[in-house]
Amino acid sequence: MLTEDPQKVWEDFFGRKKSQCLQEAADLWRQMKAAGVVADTVLALDFVHFGQCQHDVEALANQLSENYEMEVVESERDGYWLVRGTTRPYGIEMTEEQHRGWVEFMADVAESYACVFSTWTIEAPALGTNFHSEGIESAS
Repeated sequence: MLTEDPQKVWEDFFGRKKSQCLQEAADLWRQMKAAGVVADTVLALDFVHFGQCQHDVEALANQLSENYEMEVVESERDGYWLVRGTTRPYGIEMTEEQHRGWVEFMADVAESYACVFSTWTIEAPALGTNFHSEGIESAS
């Protein structure tokens, strides 16, 4: 019986998930640009990570709390914990490149705590619109 190296399985999973998030970021930015978002549009970001170990998700939330309002909650799915973050009540401005960098950072920091960067929403209050990563069709 052939068994796969668990470390390789995790590395492959995180690599695919990060690629998916980066593709979602590119697609999301196209939607945002079409709706009128520009570099100085004030935005609010909300995001979710998940993990199976409460200690890991709490450590992730602690690191991210330096720049975001964070909360850790037990998921309705047994065995999972959610890390929810937001820039609210403050707004931020970002370019397409900064958005991509933020998504890449979120994927990498989640992996460093054995967690997964799941979804994010960007609200542009001045435009009266929201953009959701989970609404993006992905190849995976």
